[in-house]
Amino acid sequence: MSMFKYAVACAVATAAGAASGQVYFSDFEADGGGFTATGDWERGMPVGADGTGLGGFGGPEPVGGFSGDFVWGTVIGGLHNPGTVSSLTLNVDATSFSGLALDYYEWLDSGGNSFDTAEVYVNGDLQILADGGPTSGWRNVVLDLSAYDNMMLDIEFRFTTTTVVERVGWYLDDVAIRGVPAPSALALLGLGGLASARRRR
Repeated sequence: MSMFKYAVACAVATAAGAASGQVYFSDFEADGGGFTATGDWERGMPVGADGTGLGGFGGPEPVGGFSGDFVWGTVIGGLHNPGTVSSLTLNVDATSFSGLALDYYEWLDSGGNSFDTAEVYVNGDLQILADGGPTSGWRNVVLDLSAYDNMMLDIEFRFTTTTVVERVGWYLDDVAIRGVPAPSALALLGLGGLASARRRR
């Protein structure tokens, strides 16, 4: 294969990857994925600590993540603190993407919203108040964010606890934001690869 044809193939492959629409993804194995945490949120490896066994209520935390070992969770290995508002936030540039969606896995035991609340906000707007009943394991949540197409996104996972009971709380893994790249961005990517290829001939 000539250098030019090889570079064209690379440009097409790169454009195809962009077309798959992954704006952001982290499984938190290497680091915290760019999130900023306050309150009870911490990155770590949960070991299955049991809420009732720790002197609180409810079932256990997960053992490891949905994939891999590391997650974001509210007091990993222990009970969340009472009367606390904890925020896990991320800023993402999605200005060149449409058809946006937020996709993540959660493990949640917060008393079925009668006590603690697990909420997701985007740009200050509430997207979901999660059902925090006794967990049956990891579950996938997909939120339609098309109302925020071509915008900067401020994502917040907010966990608010009462002073009544303590449980193992909320755990997150494999957080992704997906969308469709703008045609202009794909065109520029392809043209850039072709131009680079021609210069190297």
